[in-house]
Amino acid sequence: SVLLALPLKLSNNLVMKQITLGTLKCNETEDWGADECRLDISTDGVLQPYLRRSLNDGQRWRLNRSYRYSDNLLIRLWDEDSPDADDRLGTIALNRTARSGRAKLTGSGAEYVLSYSIEDVPNEDPVQAALERFEQSSRPGKWRNLSKQGMLDDIRDNLAAPESVRQNSTPLCGPAAIVYELVRKRPERYVAICQELYETGQFRMGDKIVKPNARLLGDRQHSSTSEADWMLLATMRDAENAVFKVRADASGLAMNIAGITTPWEMKGWAKDLLGYQTVSFTSTFVYGEFDAMREAQKAVRRGGVAFPMIHSDLVRSQRPTLDYPDHWIVYTGGLDIDEGVWYKHDSGRIKFDCFSWRKIWTVNVDEGAFEDGMFGVVIAY
Repeated sequence: SVLLALPLKLSNNLVMKQITLGTLKCNETEDWGADECRLDISTDGVLQPYLRRSLNDGQRWRLNRSYRYSDNLLIRLWDEDSPDADDRLGTIALNRTARSGRAKLTGSGAEYVLSYSIEDVPNEDPVQAALERFEQSSRPGKWRNLSKQGMLDDIRDNLAAPESVRQNSTPLCGPAAIVYELVRKRPERYVAICQELYETGQFRMGDKIVKPNARLLGDRQHSSTSEADWMLLATMRDAENAVFKVRADASGLAMNIAGITTPWEMKGWAKDLLGYQTVSFTSTFVYGEFDAMREAQKAVRRGGVAFPMIHSDLVRSQRPTLDYPDHWIVYTGGLDIDEGVWYKHDSGRIKFDCFSWRKIWTVNVDEGAFEDGMFGVVIAY
């Protein structure tokens, strides 16, 4: 089976722990008035989709969310502030010996109480379990011209090799970059989103509902993509468009306009879909290309992601023919920068690896070409 090749790290223990979050009660807020609460849950070091709700004194939040972990689980409660930094209201760290209980969170002068229960559950491959739930589900699909079996085959291909995620000749490079990292870093969530989108015609992303236009639900996939990739990438892009709608049979200027992705949309997906909390965009339209890539390297080393905004000629290590951004890529590592020696007229050079167009490429260009073709980077960790 192709799933045997999945790079999953499962505990050798025969059982896992499952925590079910009960109620978060606010006894006293940190702010004057309500706190904008955000719960961050990390299971065995993997950040889960965050939970958000405003709470005031005496209010309760019935969570009813369950999470599995092998060795450790970390819960952080924040009060989201802007433009100030978020205030941490408390942290709960649990291990394999933890039991059901209640915990007080009293940071920054606030007081919250979280109730939770913990039980032993069989240790299973969560991605395989998600695939089986999708395969065994009897709910009909909302995408009238996409087959469930084709969907499952595509999902399995992507799980076995994330480089299989394809945009090909469509301008869906932004969504493709995000989904590549979703498959790599959160495969169980990827499968669950595909099932939800196929069966309901929409999916939840953080506190948002992502839904394509009604005509898209009746389209076949674009001729250059697979069924699962078209369904998810086109939905992500179409849901952000206020005027121009994505269509499988569109081409030329109409397709390109509908497929444009901004840095702000990439930031939103990195936060709401991938689950990262620290997200930024650094523009290099004027200067700072090498420094921006160094920051990208730091983020990836910390377990984060980085999405450079470039001219597509750079992917093939060519000097851009035109000076404008037309492509998003995924930085995957291997950064090597030679600053050069300016007074010797020795130009610098940069080399790094990236994902684009169904493969890992090595960009290797001189400083001038990189300055012409690099326009910024979205970083999240």
